[in-house]
Amino acid sequence: MAEEVKVSKTVLLGEVSVGKTCIINRFVNNSFDLKELSSSSASYVTRTIKFDDIDEEIRFEIWDTVGQEKYRALTKIFYKDASIAILVYDITKRKTFEEAKKYWYNQVKECAPKNIIKLKF
Repeated sequence: MAEEVKVSKTVLLGEVSVGKTCIINRFVNNSFDLKELSSSSASYVTRTIKFDDIDEEIRFEIWDTVGQEKYRALTKIFYKDASIAILVYDITKRKTFEEAKKYWYNQVKECAPKNIIKLKF
């Protein structure tokens, strides 16, 4: 009998050009492009990892959201039923940290499931 694969819907949230797509590309493809362009639409990728120490497989369904302010209302649909939210900011741009703290964290707190795992990068 095949083992059951657990699914984890994961969303990366943050302002435009903070590195969300780069983080996803590193995690999924083990690649990094310093000249990665800003995403103009949301994207979806998956990666399954076998954790030998706990004898489980988890399929991460990863949503890369658009950070532009005009799309903020749409991002709520991505983290509505997510199990992990990763809040991303650029350490060289203080404003992106303030927005992660002020806007994105509060959105997840208000709109996402109460048991969601929140990671801040």
